[in-house]
Amino acid sequence: MPDPIGGMSGTSPVAPATSTEQAAVPASAAGTAASPAAGLDLADVGHTEALLQSILQAANATGGIDQSKVAQLQQAIASGAYQVNAQSIAQKIAELEALLGTAGAVR
Repeated sequence: MPDPIGGMSGTSPVAPATSTEQAAVPASAAGTAASPAAGLDLADVGHTEALLQSILQAANATGGIDQSKVAQLQQAIASGAYQVNAQSIAQKIAELEALLGTAGAVR
């Protein structure tokens, strides 16, 4: 009776592969085995590298943290003077979602 998990029939045990040897492929699967790279997910390294470079350039072009502005915002929040504009936040989130949706599109 064939083994439904391993796809092998018979009772011969299969020894685990050691670090110095490759695991044996059953004879029934040897003819159907694909090349070793067939199951790998290959990325476009050039495109990824160019994207990372553009991200690094954009990050380096931005200024640092404006500590005086941070202090002003902290004071406004603490005193209750800072008013949240929910419409503006929702609009910015929608814009970001649209940008993220097109950024991952396959070209």
